[in-house]
Amino acid sequence: MKKVLLCVIAFMAGVFGAAARNWSVSFTTEASTQFLWRGFAVGQSPTIVPGITLNYTRDGFHFETGYCSVTELQKGHYLEMDLWATAKYKGFTFTALEQGLGNNLGIGGYKDNFELTLIYELPLERLPASISWNTFVAGDDFNLDGSRAFSSYIELKVPFVYDRFYAGATAGAVPFKSEGIYKNGGGFKFINLSLRTGYTLTAGENFELPLYAQYTFNPHFKNHFFVLGFSIMLLSL
Repeated sequence: MKKVLLCVIAFMAGVFGAAARNWSVSFTTEASTQFLWRGFAVGQSPTIVPGITLNYTRDGFHFETGYCSVTELQKGHYLEMDLWATAKYKGFTFTALEQGLGNNLGIGGYKDNFELTLIYELPLERLPASISWNTFVAGDDFNLDGSRAFSSYIELKVPFVYDRFYAGATAGAVPFKSEGIYKNGGGFKFINLSLRTGYTLTAGENFELPLYAQYTFNPHFKNHFFVLGFSIMLLSL
């Protein structure tokens, strides 16, 4: 799976390799009181998520590829490592993600999944909402009977941005059975209802410090979470 994703990255990057002036590199580090993923608590203690992203933008088209790791500070081990490639054009975004889970230092882990995502941004000026469909197409994604689950997740996200302030709502659901990844025995289930607000501190053109607070409720398992966090972004052209 890693070879497939690396081939996708190499192909998409190679198409635009000649236009070096349109490329940039961003380095980010995010810290939070707890790592949440689609309505689930992946970690139980504060985490840090360093990452690097290579970006290309030209004539309304945006491409990026990057890598990040999620480290739980209290236990001192990796929860997740992600390698992805994303292409965005005219409201549509396509992402290929290699997701490795487990305590090891390489890409991947004892669980290794490959997911494809399609996002559509609604053409509404006053309501810049987006809807996404995410499906694991390969990896450690099986139901209890051993059949491949093709675990899927759909999400509606409605953001509101005013100057440096941000507020947003998210509703995410599992459309059908996914006994391994989402612990859903069948049928449509909401698993992620979230509210998030934040403020971005800036210093110059290449430094941003977004602060945020997030409340998440998982209706399927009746779990509540409240998370505080911040991220640092440094841009290098």
